This record gives sequence, C-alpha cells and structure tokens, in this order.
Amino acid sequence: MVIIINIPPFERRRTMTLKNYYSDYQEKYEYHGNTAIEVTREKNGVTIKRDWIIFDSVQEAQDFFYDNV
Repeated sequence: MVIIINIPPFERRRTMTLKNYYSDYQEKYEYHGNTAIEVTREKNGVTIKRDWIIFDSVQEAQDFFYDNV
C-alpha cells in the first residue's frame, strides 16, 4: 500500500534578531514569531548564557521585542 500525502510548501518564518555589543560580550535577542524571545550571551564566540523570556501571548512578545529590545 502506498499513501501519497500532498503537503503544500510552507514559507519559512523569518527570525528577527537584535544584537547588543558590550566591551566584554555581546547579547543577541531572537524572536521567532511565537510567545518566547531567546536571549543569548556570547563572549569571544562562545555561548556563556542562554535564556528564554516567555510571554502569555504573541502580541505581548512582539510588543516587548519592538519596544524594549
């Protein structure tokens, strides 16, 4: 038995990224279009800290990313 499933092509969501550079490290905020923002801190190309800021809604996450980051 062969089952053929036609899955329409999907458009990849763009990741919105903002980087802040400091004298010792850089912080990167990434928003993938859901209810979380990923915060990554790197020093000399090595990730030293990774956190997630979780929101109750997509709108709250968008507002935070556009207004505060």
